[in-house]
Amino acid sequence: MTLKNIQLSRATQSWIKRRDRKPQIKVGLHSELRDWVQYVIMEAEKNKDFTKKDQFLSLLEDLNHTEE
Repeated sequence: MTLKNIQLSRATQSWIKRRDRKPQIKVGLHSELRDWVQYVIMEAEKNKDFTKKDQFLSLLEDLNHTEE
């Protein structure tokens, strides 16, 4: 991929410089997925949707086994 020589606005240039200075936070997709599944389980429990809760509990168990 090649970048074209384009003139960027000052705001865009400033934003790019700030972004490049900040350390990049790397979060594993696995942990994000696990957090989301836990959230869905809590919502299902709150809404008394036990079928959905059981399905996502099973998924969470599978996620925990694949991480090891």
